[in-house]
Amino acid sequence: MEIKDIKVEFEGDTLTKYGLFALLVWFLIDILHLPKRLKLLTVKNKRNRERPTKRRHKPFPAFKMCLALVVIILLGIKRFEKIKPLLSTEEKLANLIGLPRFFGVTTARNFINEFSLWHLRQLDAVNTQILKEFGESSIQDLPILDIDGTTHSVESQKREKAVIGYNKKNKGKPCYQWSVGFIREEAISQKLHPGNTKTGAFSHFEETVSDTQKKLGIKNLIIRVDGLYCNSKMLNYCFSEGHQFVTTANYNWVRAYKDTKLEEANWRQYDEKTRLYDLGWGKTLNHCPNKLRIILVEKEQEKLKMKKRKKLLRYAIITNISFLSEPESIYEFHHQRQTIENFFKEAKNPFNAGKMPSQLFRGNEAYLHLVTIAYNCFHIFKKNICQQASEESLLRHLKIGLSPMEQNYPQKMTKSGLLE
Repeated sequence: MEIKDIKVEFEGDTLTKYGLFALLVWFLIDILHLPKRLKLLTVKNKRNRERPTKRRHKPFPAFKMCLALVVIILLGIKRFEKIKPLLSTEEKLANLIGLPRFFGVTTARNFINEFSLWHLRQLDAVNTQILKEFGESSIQDLPILDIDGTTHSVESQKREKAVIGYNKKNKGKPCYQWSVGFIREEAISQKLHPGNTKTGAFSHFEETVSDTQKKLGIKNLIIRVDGLYCNSKMLNYCFSEGHQFVTTANYNWVRAYKDTKLEEANWRQYDEKTRLYDLGWGKTLNHCPNKLRIILVEKEQEKLKMKKRKKLLRYAIITNISFLSEPESIYEFHHQRQTIENFFKEAKNPFNAGKMPSQLFRGNEAYLHLVTIAYNCFHIFKKNICQQASEESLLRHLKIGLSPMEQNYPQKMTKSGLLE
């Protein structure tokens, strides 16, 4: 018998509206062993070896607080102020993750405000370990690193290190810049920066690449990056480090350096609204002596009710990749990086990472680390549970979660931020 549709109906006031969420909680606890991994955290652990004091029993230990915040993020709770109104009656859901009840806004905010740089490295180590055991980013022979960033406005509220910078939607408002590196749609590296983008775009790019190399133990990468990061420093850095890359550049800049007459017959129609022109190899930016492959793109945009929206979008794709010869292949390869924009859409909308919950910079960093862990866990859940072709393949995938975590936890972390 084939089951096409499953209809779930709830009756009564005492039943939870998050009934199907128990499957995801089971995956987090029994398959990913997230509580055991989070025991690595040392938030609010005070040492007093000479005169140890007996402290009262904590109903919300650090690892359970982190697990609860990951669950709250996955449930789509927009703000900490909404925890009590929405989850005050969900005691059964809290019991699933080992809590007597869900905490309030003050407890949540005080907890993330206790995070320091050392604790952020511990969270990053937890995320890296999950990806190494269950993800696909660490098993790629030739990793393709996608780097992108987004702007977080602070809603005219005082936030530590929030400065006026590149803020396209809310111009003149203080903001943060969040840079994230992806491999196989898994967030492997991320960092929160102040809002000044003009002086920090290259440093954000370099930090993401270096952090990814350190975690994967790989020297050379293929990098797909947004045109916001494109400058002579970035290009020279990739050439000096031996990285292959593809990015976009301003159409007029490239035409100024590569002053070639464009023949109408040489345009190649990709689809109804897009056409490509192969300019070959040439110089693209000042202070960058190396030649790059240049593909001009003209794309007709959809009609929207926006006064400043251009009817024809023009830009140039520049790359030093040699294994792609056809312009269509280069365009498709670069166009694949747009799938990572779904991360920021999911992070800001269902995961609600667009609202900075703390006035402290480290607290906001901790929250985004938890958002990254929640996203990666949900991404692994979708691949291993929701997209299996058969029952046999599903069981085979679940078995990999039973053996790696038989070790004794918590593990210790070295000074470099990696697990022993």
